[in-house]
Amino acid sequence: MADAFQSEAVAMLYAINIASQMGCDRVMFETDSTQLRRAVSTEEYDLSALGAIFREIKFQLHVGFSDVCVVNCSRTCNRVAHRLAAFGATLNSGACITWLGQFPEFVQNLVAGDLPSNDM
Repeated sequence: MADAFQSEAVAMLYAINIASQMGCDRVMFETDSTQLRRAVSTEEYDLSALGAIFREIKFQLHVGFSDVCVVNCSRTCNRVAHRLAAFGATLNSGACITWLGQFPEFVQNLVAGDLPSNDM
């Protein structure tokens, strides 16, 4: 469990760095981990084994953006993010893929599945 929590924190730090490099100024980060949201929004976890990561996340959020929001969403509402994370886990270490414009079919299918149905 601690390894998963650490992975989530490292992934959030990576996302923060990418958003900053892309020049984003106003950002919203979503996580399905209430514990992670709390860890980066309070001082509650600063003395934990992962405290240095949480302090770095909070510092980067503070200096990198003019408007920041970290929110929770349910895991079922986060299927696209989980599938993208699973895809990223299959890449070689250090590999990075950026899609601008057309997204891969597996992402389009997941997003289409999230759209409300017009059938009544």
